[in-house]
Amino acid sequence: MSAEVRQATIVAQYARRIPDPTLRDVERHVMFVRALDMPAGLPKDPNPREQKTNRIVYREVGKHLLNEEGTSNTFHLKNKGITLIADSVRRSSEDEQAYEVSFSEGQGIVDGGHTYEILLQSRQAIEDRSDVDETDAIEQFVKVEIITGLPRDLVPEIAGGLNTAVQVQAMSLADLRDEFEWIKDELADEPYAERISFRENEDRLYDARDIVVLLDLFNIWEFPNHGREYPLRAFSSKAAVLKAYLDDQRHNGGDTYRKLQPILREILELRDTISFEARELHNKGGGSAGKLAYVEGRSRGTFCFPFIGEEGQYRLRLGALFPMLGSFRWMVEEGSDGNAQWVGGFGNVLALWRELGVELMKATQGTSEELGRNPNAIGKSRNHWANLHSTIAKHQLIGAR
Repeated sequence: MSAEVRQATIVAQYARRIPDPTLRDVERHVMFVRALDMPAGLPKDPNPREQKTNRIVYREVGKHLLNEEGTSNTFHLKNKGITLIADSVRRSSEDEQAYEVSFSEGQGIVDGGHTYEILLQSRQAIEDRSDVDETDAIEQFVKVEIITGLPRDLVPEIAGGLNTAVQVQAMSLADLRDEFEWIKDELADEPYAERISFRENEDRLYDARDIVVLLDLFNIWEFPNHGREYPLRAFSSKAAVLKAYLDDQRHNGGDTYRKLQPILREILELRDTISFEARELHNKGGGSAGKLAYVEGRSRGTFCFPFIGEEGQYRLRLGALFPMLGSFRWMVEEGSDGNAQWVGGFGNVLALWRELGVELMKATQGTSEELGRNPNAIGKSRNHWANLHSTIAKHQLIGAR
């Protein structure tokens, strides 16, 4: 990052000045700033901790910033933003949306330092995404609050109040209670085992919640194949799925999810196989050659598919992947031992994917067009989940006759 500056220009499309209710000379300047307009080099003198953006919680922040999870372009509603202490804020005489911010020694970012670093680190990715496809452009904002006129002796007190310790993640506490041990044991010998984190502060590709979410997609006891409920929560809320998993651990001894242990590794393989192969199947099947809003591409580098040992330039966005993957819940049944097994074996499931992949992609494209080419809306569409699940069911039932 560039050297810290003592004067910065912040461009904000929306800004308000609010006087403090008890301190006469103190003012708050609240702004909404485009992610790409956030200036580099802001001082962090009052911030009491270093920024370690590889923690799981901050990687989640980055995913929302890049529209990889949740509703697109709502970062400013989900992140509390950045708070700074400054000497003054003055509107620029040349641009009415530009504000000149001046800092003295000991002033700067007092809260939101992690958010600030993630914004700077993500700038190139945001620009690249927008360059690839304007319709898929990231237009994120962050709330910036600047406090001016604050007495110097109040700065440490304000900093201490705003920077409460990061809460210990529910996932980390569960790991301390050994509630993921059976998952660790099942995957211990796999080459990708070291790419899955089960606690905070481990910079890995996936964490325990990602695994539990995939199990939820195939949980035929929670979501019976002949029922009318679908595991939409797997896409919409990792927290809700983790809570369901931990509740099952505490009240049922983990029996419900653990019944999926015999097919866990193959669930992971199917996840990456579908994401890796979907676009190519679509193209070979005569699908539209245009840009698919629910397929993510990289102009530089590749995506990693660790569960099948592949790398590729394209992958399905989660809003498209999860309903497609979850449709194969139809191919899970309870075996004679009470555990999950694949109908006809896993080879049969892979063959079915390659036979029906084009049809599933076509249905996804139709839903995408109906919902304004919004990948997140696909993942939240109950009708879409039901349609794909029905597609697998009908084909399997016909083939079984």
